[in-house]
Amino acid sequence: MSSNYIKAFKNMNRDKNSTVKHCDTFDYKKCIEFKDVFSDADAVYQNLWQRIQNEKIISLGVSPVWKYVSIAVSFALLIVSSCFLAVFMQPEELAYMEMTAVPGSKVKVILPDSSTVWLNSNAKIRYPHQFSSDRRVVEFTGEALFQVKKNSKAPFVVNAEGLRVQVLGTEFNIYAEPESNVIETTLVNGSVALFGAKNDTQKPDIILSPNQQALYNKRNGHIDVQNVRSSSYTSWVNGLFVFEKNSLEEIMISLERAFNVEIHIEHEALKKQRLTARFVHQETLDEILSILQISAHYKYKKVKGAIYISEDVN
Repeated sequence: MSSNYIKAFKNMNRDKNSTVKHCDTFDYKKCIEFKDVFSDADAVYQNLWQRIQNEKIISLGVSPVWKYVSIAVSFALLIVSSCFLAVFMQPEELAYMEMTAVPGSKVKVILPDSSTVWLNSNAKIRYPHQFSSDRRVVEFTGEALFQVKKNSKAPFVVNAEGLRVQVLGTEFNIYAEPESNVIETTLVNGSVALFGAKNDTQKPDIILSPNQQALYNKRNGHIDVQNVRSSSYTSWVNGLFVFEKNSLEEIMISLERAFNVEIHIEHEALKKQRLTARFVHQETLDEILSILQISAHYKYKKVKGAIYISEDVN
């Protein structure tokens, strides 16, 4: 250390707490007192360790970039999941049942809602394996007696050759042959609403009451209503034939369906004759034709399985 620095220290006055004391001698070793600096090693160590620990803490926060990436990935997974659900969790395709009565027979069909349908010869019905909760719809051709279970929450609808018959719960007979220009709907009890092919509204064209029959013309959509005895049109279910002032043409149509035979009436005037008769003893076709010809004054013959009826001029 140079003498100039020693001289500077020599003339300095410090209090007793100073690190440098006043010295009368030149001996710098005696003039300079090095006071120990207080240092708590444990405290320093703890402070340093705490700092190190703070540096080691890993933040779980997501940076803005990764935040948006994660959102995009999640959205993509949502789309994939939605597609999976759409493909693999779609409602099952609606399965349909179809029943047909073979010629000359009658078939009893129990529908999914426990309604009963009696199919006459050659009649066909198509319906879903399970009805929906708000609607019961069947497709039909031929002749059948419907005995519909009541369900106010699910209307019962019969689509027949362009005519729509809608009910809540009732019994009715319907005749809707594809080759016939007229569809007959005969109400036994309850009520039915009829909608023609051109009616796409909720308002029916006709509402029938018991013992009424609607005649729907498929060509022009016109509906005629007449009063009838419904039992005359439903007795076929029990193998009976009840005719009350029915035209000969109507009677022969009933016999055609029951016995699976073609019957031709060769004179127009003969077709319009009206007859009243009851056959309740399981009579054969020949027996019925023989009894009817007494009143109708006709004669008939069989040609290749078909029956031809003509006027009896004798």
